[in-house]
Amino acid sequence: MHFIVTGGAGFIGSHLTEQLLSDGHHVTVVDNLSTGNLQNLPEHPHLKLLIKDISRCQPQDFTGQIDGLAHLAATPSVTQSWLQPLKAHHNNLSATIAVIQLCQALNIPRLVFASSAAVYGNPTQLPISENQQTYPISPYGLQKLVCEQYAKLFAKQLGFSFVGLRLFNVYGPRQQPNSPYSGVISIFVNAMQQGLPITIYGDGTQTRDFIYVKDVANGFTKALTTLLKSGSSLICNLGNGKNTSLVELVDILKTCFPKHQSATNFMPYRVGDIQHSQADISNASSMLNFTPHWSLKSGLEILIESRQTSVLRLFSKSARE
Repeated sequence: MHFIVTGGAGFIGSHLTEQLLSDGHHVTVVDNLSTGNLQNLPEHPHLKLLIKDISRCQPQDFTGQIDGLAHLAATPSVTQSWLQPLKAHHNNLSATIAVIQLCQALNIPRLVFASSAAVYGNPTQLPISENQQTYPISPYGLQKLVCEQYAKLFAKQLGFSFVGLRLFNVYGPRQQPNSPYSGVISIFVNAMQQGLPITIYGDGTQTRDFIYVKDVANGFTKALTTLLKSGSSLICNLGNGKNTSLVELVDILKTCFPKHQSATNFMPYRVGDIQHSQADISNASSMLNFTPHWSLKSGLEILIESRQTSVLRLFSKSARE
Protein backbone atom coordinates (compact mmCIF):
# COMPACT_ATOMS: atom_id res chain seq x y z
CA MET A 1 0.00 0.00 0.00
CA HIS A 2 1.03 3.62 -0.49
CA PHE A 3 0.51 6.25 2.21
CA ILE A 4 1.14 9.99 2.51
CA VAL A 5 2.43 11.20 5.88
CA THR A 6 2.33 14.97 6.41
CA GLY A 7 4.85 16.13 8.96
CA GLY A 8 6.63 12.85 8.31
CA ALA A 9 10.09 14.21 9.16
CA GLY A 10 8.89 15.34 12.57
CA PHE A 11 8.84 13.67 15.96
CA ILE A 12 5.79 11.41 15.65
CA GLY A 13 5.64 11.41 11.86
CA SER A 14 9.12 9.93 11.44
CA HIS A 15 8.31 7.04 13.77
CA LEU A 16 5.12 6.38 11.81
CA THR A 17 7.07 6.52 8.55
CA GLU A 18 9.57 3.98 9.89
CA GLN A 19 6.83 1.58 10.95
CA LEU A 20 4.97 1.81 7.64
CA LEU A 21 8.19 1.14 5.71
CA SER A 22 9.03 -1.74 8.06
CA ASP A 23 5.59 -3.21 7.35
CA GLY A 24 6.35 -3.20 3.61
CA HIS A 25 4.39 -0.13 2.54
CA HIS A 26 5.42 2.77 0.29
CA VAL A 27 5.47 6.19 1.96
CA THR A 28 5.49 9.74 0.61
CA VAL A 29 6.52 12.19 3.33
CA VAL A 30 5.38 15.80 2.99
CA ASP A 31 7.22 18.18 5.31
CA ASN A 32 8.26 21.83 5.08
CA LEU A 33 11.02 21.14 7.64
CA SER A 34 9.92 24.02 9.87
CA THR A 35 10.22 21.63 12.81
CA GLY A 36 11.01 18.36 11.02
CA ASN A 37 14.51 17.04 10.47
CA LEU A 38 15.80 15.05 7.52
CA GLN A 39 18.02 13.05 9.88
CA ASN A 40 14.85 11.55 11.36
CA LEU A 41 14.12 9.73 8.13
CA PRO A 42 15.75 6.47 7.02
CA GLU A 43 17.20 5.83 3.60
CA HIS A 44 14.73 3.47 1.99
CA PRO A 45 13.81 2.61 -1.61
CA HIS A 46 10.09 2.88 -0.82
CA LEU A 47 10.38 6.36 0.71
CA LYS A 48 9.75 9.55 -1.25
CA LEU A 49 10.26 12.99 0.29
CA LEU A 50 8.43 16.13 -0.78
CA ILE A 51 9.80 19.24 0.96
CA LYS A 52 6.78 21.48 0.78
CA ASP A 53 4.06 23.02 2.93
CA ILE A 54 1.02 20.73 2.73
CA SER A 55 -1.26 23.71 2.13
CA ARG A 56 0.66 24.40 -1.09
CA CYS A 57 0.63 20.86 -2.43
CA GLN A 58 -1.12 20.07 -5.71
CA PRO A 59 -2.47 16.72 -6.97
CA GLN A 60 0.30 16.57 -9.59
CA ASP A 61 2.88 16.43 -6.77
CA PHE A 62 1.87 12.80 -6.21
CA THR A 63 1.97 9.74 -8.45
CA GLY A 64 0.22 6.40 -8.31
CA GLN A 65 -2.64 5.24 -6.17
CA ILE A 66 -2.71 6.61 -2.61
CA ASP A 67 -4.34 4.27 -0.09
CA GLY A 68 -4.40 6.63 2.87
CA LEU A 69 -3.14 9.91 4.29
CA ALA A 70 -1.94 10.49 7.85
CA HIS A 71 -2.05 14.20 8.69
CA LEU A 72 0.40 15.11 11.46
CA ALA A 73 1.72 18.46 10.21
CA ALA A 74 0.70 21.13 12.72
CA THR A 75 1.73 23.71 15.29
CA PRO A 76 1.40 21.34 18.27
CA SER A 77 1.60 23.88 21.08
CA VAL A 78 -1.03 25.35 23.40
CA THR A 79 1.31 28.23 24.28
CA GLN A 80 2.10 29.12 20.66
CA SER A 81 -1.59 29.05 19.77
CA TRP A 82 -2.11 31.88 22.25
CA LEU A 83 0.99 33.84 21.23
CA GLN A 84 0.53 33.44 17.45
CA PRO A 85 -3.14 32.53 16.94
CA LEU A 86 -3.26 33.40 13.23
CA LYS A 87 -0.18 31.34 12.42
CA ALA A 88 -1.50 28.43 14.47
CA HIS A 89 -4.89 28.74 12.73
CA HIS A 90 -3.19 28.46 9.33
CA ASN A 91 -0.91 25.56 10.31
CA ASN A 92 -3.65 23.61 12.08
CA LEU A 93 -7.06 24.42 10.62
CA SER A 94 -6.37 25.80 7.14
CA ALA A 95 -3.79 23.09 6.44
CA THR A 96 -6.32 20.40 7.38
CA ILE A 97 -8.85 21.79 4.92
CA ALA A 98 -6.12 21.67 2.26
CA VAL A 99 -5.54 18.01 3.15
CA ILE A 100 -9.26 17.27 2.78
CA GLN A 101 -9.22 18.87 -0.68
CA LEU A 102 -6.20 16.71 -1.56
CA CYS A 103 -8.10 13.60 -0.47
CA GLN A 104 -10.89 14.60 -2.81
CA ALA A 105 -8.61 15.36 -5.76
CA LEU A 106 -6.61 12.14 -5.42
CA ASN A 107 -9.53 9.90 -4.42
CA ILE A 108 -7.77 8.93 -1.19
CA PRO A 109 -10.06 6.51 0.66
CA ARG A 110 -8.73 7.02 4.23
CA LEU A 111 -7.77 10.14 6.20
CA VAL A 112 -6.22 9.75 9.65
CA PHE A 113 -5.86 12.95 11.63
CA ALA A 114 -3.63 13.71 14.62
CA SER A 115 -6.10 15.34 16.96
CA SER A 116 -5.49 16.07 20.64
CA ALA A 117 -6.81 15.51 24.14
CA ALA A 118 -6.84 19.32 24.29
CA VAL A 119 -10.31 19.18 22.69
CA TYR A 120 -11.71 18.10 26.08
CA GLY A 121 -10.42 21.06 28.09
CA ASN A 122 -10.64 20.33 31.81
CA PRO A 123 -12.54 17.02 31.93
CA THR A 124 -15.35 16.48 34.41
CA GLN A 125 -14.45 12.84 35.03
CA LEU A 126 -11.59 10.41 34.52
CA PRO A 127 -10.78 8.44 32.51
CA ILE A 128 -11.89 10.57 29.57
CA SER A 129 -14.06 8.83 26.99
CA GLU A 130 -14.78 10.11 23.49
CA ASN A 131 -18.40 10.68 24.54
CA GLN A 132 -17.40 13.24 27.13
CA GLN A 133 -18.28 16.84 26.31
CA THR A 134 -15.60 18.76 24.41
CA TYR A 135 -14.82 22.17 25.85
CA PRO A 136 -11.41 23.38 24.63
CA ILE A 137 -9.73 26.04 26.76
CA SER A 138 -7.05 27.04 24.21
CA PRO A 139 -6.99 28.05 20.54
CA TYR A 140 -5.00 24.86 19.87
CA GLY A 141 -7.70 22.64 21.34
CA LEU A 142 -10.41 24.52 19.47
CA GLN A 143 -8.54 24.21 16.18
CA LYS A 144 -8.13 20.46 16.61
CA LEU A 145 -11.83 20.04 17.41
CA VAL A 146 -12.93 22.05 14.37
CA CYS A 147 -10.53 20.03 12.19
CA GLU A 148 -12.31 16.87 13.33
CA GLN A 149 -15.68 18.39 12.51
CA TYR A 150 -14.56 19.47 9.04
CA ALA A 151 -13.16 16.01 8.32
CA LYS A 152 -16.32 14.22 9.50
CA LEU A 153 -18.46 16.54 7.40
CA PHE A 154 -16.43 16.01 4.22
CA ALA A 155 -15.93 12.28 4.79
CA LYS A 156 -19.67 11.78 4.63
CA GLN A 157 -20.04 14.10 1.64
CA LEU A 158 -17.08 12.80 -0.39
CA GLY A 159 -17.14 9.15 0.63
CA PHE A 160 -13.73 8.66 2.25
CA SER A 161 -13.39 7.19 5.75
CA PHE A 162 -11.99 9.34 8.56
CA VAL A 163 -10.23 8.45 11.80
CA GLY A 164 -9.42 11.17 14.33
CA LEU A 165 -6.87 10.10 16.94
CA ARG A 166 -6.98 12.27 20.06
CA LEU A 167 -3.39 12.08 21.25
CA PHE A 168 -2.54 12.42 24.90
CA ASN A 169 1.01 13.25 26.07
CA VAL A 170 3.40 11.68 23.56
CA TYR A 171 7.09 11.29 24.41
CA GLY A 172 10.13 9.51 23.04
CA PRO A 173 13.28 9.86 20.93
CA ARG A 174 13.49 12.75 18.42
CA GLN A 175 11.39 15.11 20.50
CA GLN A 176 13.49 18.26 20.67
CA PRO A 177 13.91 19.54 24.25
CA ASN A 178 14.76 23.10 23.18
CA SER A 179 11.72 23.50 20.95
CA PRO A 180 8.66 25.49 22.16
CA TYR A 181 6.60 22.50 21.02
CA SER A 182 8.32 19.96 23.27
CA GLY A 183 6.49 17.94 25.89
CA VAL A 184 7.26 18.04 29.58
CA ILE A 185 9.15 14.74 29.58
CA SER A 186 11.59 15.89 26.91
CA ILE A 187 12.21 19.13 28.83
CA PHE A 188 12.66 17.36 32.19
CA VAL A 189 15.07 14.78 30.76
CA ASN A 190 17.14 17.51 29.13
CA ALA A 191 17.37 19.42 32.42
CA MET A 192 18.43 16.35 34.38
CA GLN A 193 21.06 15.44 31.81
CA GLN A 194 22.59 18.89 32.28
CA GLY A 195 22.21 18.90 36.06
CA LEU A 196 19.76 21.80 35.95
CA PRO A 197 16.72 22.42 38.17
CA ILE A 198 13.33 21.07 37.12
CA THR A 199 10.62 23.69 36.63
CA ILE A 200 7.00 22.68 37.19
CA TYR A 201 4.21 25.09 36.31
CA GLY A 202 1.66 24.58 39.08
CA ASP A 203 1.95 22.52 42.26
CA GLY A 204 2.91 19.27 40.50
CA THR A 205 -0.27 17.41 41.37
CA GLN A 206 -1.62 17.87 37.85
CA THR A 207 -1.69 14.58 35.96
CA ARG A 208 -0.98 13.50 32.42
CA ASP A 209 -1.43 10.33 30.38
CA PHE A 210 2.00 9.69 28.88
CA ILE A 211 2.21 7.45 25.80
CA TYR A 212 5.41 6.29 24.12
CA VAL A 213 5.85 7.43 20.53
CA LYS A 214 6.16 3.92 19.07
CA ASP A 215 2.78 3.04 20.57
CA VAL A 216 1.38 6.11 18.83
CA ALA A 217 2.97 5.05 15.52
CA ASN A 218 1.33 1.66 15.94
CA GLY A 219 -2.04 3.33 16.56
CA PHE A 220 -1.73 5.38 13.38
CA THR A 221 -0.73 2.32 11.39
CA LYS A 222 -3.81 0.47 12.58
CA ALA A 223 -5.99 3.51 11.82
CA LEU A 224 -4.63 3.59 8.26
CA THR A 225 -5.10 -0.11 7.57
CA THR A 226 -8.21 -1.22 9.52
CA LEU A 227 -11.22 -1.82 7.29
CA LEU A 228 -13.90 0.85 7.71
CA LYS A 229 -17.03 1.74 5.81
CA SER A 230 -16.71 4.47 3.15
CA GLY A 231 -18.06 7.78 4.41
CA SER A 232 -17.75 6.73 8.05
CA SER A 233 -15.95 8.58 10.84
CA LEU A 234 -14.28 7.23 13.95
CA ILE A 235 -12.85 9.19 16.89
CA CYS A 236 -10.46 7.40 19.26
CA ASN A 237 -8.36 8.42 22.23
CA LEU A 238 -4.73 7.37 21.94
CA GLY A 239 -3.05 7.21 25.31
CA ASN A 240 -1.57 4.71 27.72
CA GLY A 241 -4.74 4.60 29.80
CA LYS A 242 -2.92 5.61 33.02
CA ASN A 243 -2.36 8.97 34.68
CA THR A 244 0.85 10.19 36.33
CA SER A 245 1.34 13.40 38.29
CA LEU A 246 4.28 15.64 37.40
CA VAL A 247 5.74 15.10 40.87
CA GLU A 248 5.54 11.33 40.30
CA LEU A 249 7.19 11.79 36.91
CA VAL A 250 10.10 13.63 38.52
CA ASP A 251 10.46 10.84 41.08
CA ILE A 252 10.63 8.22 38.31
CA LEU A 253 13.21 10.26 36.42
CA LYS A 254 15.34 10.59 39.54
CA THR A 255 15.73 6.80 39.54
CA CYS A 256 17.16 7.15 36.02
CA PHE A 257 19.43 10.04 37.10
CA PRO A 258 20.53 9.11 40.63
CA LYS A 259 23.26 11.79 40.61
CA HIS A 260 20.81 14.61 39.87
CA GLN A 261 20.69 16.84 42.98
CA SER A 262 19.19 20.08 41.67
CA ALA A 263 15.99 21.37 43.19
CA THR A 264 12.52 21.33 41.66
CA ASN A 265 11.11 24.82 41.16
CA PHE A 266 7.39 25.54 41.12
CA MET A 267 6.02 28.39 38.99
CA PRO A 268 2.47 29.74 38.48
CA TYR A 269 0.13 27.74 36.23
CA ARG A 270 0.22 28.64 32.54
CA VAL A 271 -2.86 29.82 30.69
CA GLY A 272 -4.59 26.98 28.83
CA ASP A 273 -2.93 24.11 30.71
CA ILE A 274 -5.36 21.45 31.91
CA GLN A 275 -5.28 20.00 35.41
CA HIS A 276 -5.85 16.29 34.92
CA SER A 277 -5.78 13.88 32.01
CA GLN A 278 -6.27 10.15 31.55
CA ALA A 279 -7.50 8.40 28.42
CA ASP A 280 -10.20 5.80 28.15
CA ILE A 281 -8.73 3.77 25.27
CA SER A 282 -11.46 1.14 25.03
CA ASN A 283 -12.69 2.58 21.72
CA ALA A 284 -9.24 2.31 20.10
CA SER A 285 -8.92 -1.18 21.56
CA SER A 286 -12.22 -2.45 20.19
CA MET A 287 -12.28 -0.64 16.83
CA LEU A 288 -8.57 -0.61 15.93
CA ASN A 289 -7.25 -3.51 18.01
CA PHE A 290 -4.87 -1.03 19.67
CA THR A 291 -2.93 -1.94 22.80
CA PRO A 292 -0.06 0.15 24.25
CA HIS A 293 3.01 -1.98 24.91
CA TRP A 294 5.41 0.44 26.58
CA SER A 295 5.29 1.35 30.27
CA LEU A 296 6.34 4.85 31.30
CA LYS A 297 9.53 3.57 32.94
CA SER A 298 10.59 1.43 29.95
CA GLY A 299 9.86 4.24 27.49
CA LEU A 300 11.83 6.73 29.60
CA GLU A 301 14.83 4.40 29.72
CA ILE A 302 14.92 4.14 25.92
CA LEU A 303 14.48 7.90 25.55
CA ILE A 304 17.36 8.60 27.94
CA GLU A 305 19.59 6.02 26.24
CA SER A 306 18.89 7.61 22.84
CA ARG A 307 19.76 11.05 24.21
CA GLN A 308 23.02 9.81 25.68
CA THR A 309 23.91 8.09 22.41
CA SER A 310 23.24 11.32 20.51
CA VAL A 311 25.47 13.29 22.88
CA LEU A 312 28.30 10.77 22.49
CA ARG A 313 27.91 10.85 18.71
CA LEU A 314 28.13 14.65 18.64
CA PHE A 315 31.13 14.61 20.98
CA SER A 316 32.89 12.06 18.77
CA LYS A 317 32.14 14.10 15.65
CA SER A 318 33.50 17.29 17.25
CA ALA A 319 36.66 15.47 18.34
CA ARG A 320 37.29 14.24 14.78
CA GLU A 321 36.86 17.74 13.38
